Amino acid sequence: PAVEGDLNWISQDILIFTPHRPLSAEQIYTVTITQGARSVKRGVTLHDDFSWSFTVRTPRAVYLAPSDEYVRNLFMTDLEDGSVYQLTASENGVEDFAVSPQGNEIAYAQYNADGTSDLWILHLINQTSRQITNCVDAHCYGPAWNADGTQVAYNREDYNSGLGLGPSSSRVWVVDVKSLRTQLLFEDSQMLGYGPVWSPDGQRIALIDAAIPGIRVHDYSTNSDTVIESIQGVVGTWSPDGQQLIYPVLVRGLLGQQFYTQLEMADFVSLERSRISGPEDTPVEDGDGVWSPDGQYLAVTRRYLTEQFTIGRQIYLLDPDSGDAQPLVVDDEYNHAAISWDAASQRIIFQRFSLTKAGARPEVGYYDQLTGEVRQIAENAMLPQWIP
Repeated sequence: PAVEGDLNWISQDILIFTPHRPLSAEQIYTVTITQGARSVKRGVTLHDDFSWSFTVRTPRAVYLAPSDEYVRNLFMTDLEDGSVYQLTASENGVEDFAVSPQGNEIAYAQYNADGTSDLWILHLINQTSRQITNCVDAHCYGPAWNADGTQVAYNREDYNSGLGLGPSSSRVWVVDVKSLRTQLLFEDSQMLGYGPVWSPDGQRIALIDAAIPGIRVHDYSTNSDTVIESIQGVVGTWSPDGQQLIYPVLVRGLLGQQFYTQLEMADFVSLERSRISGPEDTPVEDGDGVWSPDGQYLAVTRRYLTEQFTIGRQIYLLDPDSGDAQPLVVDDEYNHAAISWDAASQRIIFQRFSLTKAGARPEVGYYDQLTGEVRQIAENAMLPQWIP
């Protein structure tokens, strides 16, 4: 079938086609270079059409394991056959990671032997890793890719060893993954913050500003900032078009004696804010809220505080316009967190933890909307993300 997308030469030998919509794993695709195409490098002209076909692999899950040890590494599970692959072999451990928007690289924070940490990038095609920061006497972690995969924002905490000052508060830095040039996100070095998250359209970046306290959203097109008061210390997640941000807020319960988190949405087009969980007295506790890539729904971790009460948070599919919620993964034995959608908005992976088993450890679960299948794909593992 015809597929719309963008072509981009990244070198004289490599041309990348990026489709506007995710390719289907069940479809056979054919690529054709028509006759008359001419090589600029060698001056050779193609006399006949040249074609080849391919199918798209099933998305894979990447996560940190083992969760119960200090030294963790990145592992990947192939959901077709259940094969597990170890992606990193750090002797000191990997702290956290982020898959690039293009899906061909993973940025990860790796501990060094001296207690510092640096960011590395793993290229999934050739299985090579390269260091992209040099955080001397500092802790660098929390990588976040920008929309086109050319920059990674991260947190940096300087230890100030030998100065008698103790570690400094976190600041957000940015590294160019090609030139490896690093710089503060904000020119003002006194601007403290952490947890950067780029919008999918690349126009904005959100982070926790420790001084507010709350969320600071910087708009690159207007060079202006929006401040959202929140004491949760969590930025939240962007809508696929980059126009809305979902974030948690702390509210007082119906009887005024209980506090719990609910979700709000900031719209950067209408400049309005609205409640996703309903009015403050709505008897629900919402944690994570993650947009489906098609922008139609939110997957939320929710705990009802009524007759539907569960000890742990369960996963519901929420219509952001109507507020209607339908259960996706409800198992009272588990608490659910760290939701991640696949690119086709059909499957989710998540972290879950048994509340009834002695010595329980985090595990990675899988849910398929088309079949309703729920299963474990990794044990003693945490913080899953999809690799397209």
